[in-house]
Amino acid sequence: MKFIGLVMAGGKGSRLNAAVEKPLMGIGKKPMVAYVIDALRKSSSICEIYVAVSPHTPETKSYALSIGAISVIDTPGLDYHNDMRCAIKRIGGGHFVVVSADLPLLKPETIEEAIMAYKAQRRPSLTVVAPLRFFEEMGLDPTWILEIGEKKFVPCGINILDGAAIDEPYIDETFFVAHDPSICINVNTLHDLSIAEKLINYRTDKPSYK
Repeated sequence: MKFIGLVMAGGKGSRLNAAVEKPLMGIGKKPMVAYVIDALRKSSSICEIYVAVSPHTPETKSYALSIGAISVIDTPGLDYHNDMRCAIKRIGGGHFVVVSADLPLLKPETIEEAIMAYKAQRRPSLTVVAPLRFFEEMGLDPTWILEIGEKKFVPCGINILDGAAIDEPYIDETFFVAHDPSICINVNTLHDLSIAEKLINYRTDKPSYK
């Protein structure tokens, strides 16, 4: 079973309030979205990659087109879930690894672990979460907390789903708990950005393209 990587890069990024489009925010001298694309490229289960853009991110579209070996798909820019649904329907059938463009510390190992869990659970949807304590220990402010078996977790901006179920009113969902704290770095604010910059300096695996 092969999976399609879908990078969601069409949001307004209003909380970051930056001079550039959020996916193009530089971290370690690379655009943030470059690290996400690179992690998907290094995942052996990913057969192709799409970057979903919108009228809010025209420069991100130009950047993605300049990379090569990936595809760009336009969405209306209404909100994350509507744009995701639009992108999947335009791409067509398949199993999708949907990743937010603001996860610069995403690792291919995490993607592969989540895919293995998705295959094992045999449900049409899987959400990657991390323990709330990771966010608290790193000084991060999660936007959404959920309880699973009386324990608290936070969604990490990674979902795997069967595109055939995208129009279903209810999609049966399971969860994969990631135990790598770096997956919690979802860059929404300048504080998040400063933490990501500190951690990215210690990484030795740089993106494989310029």
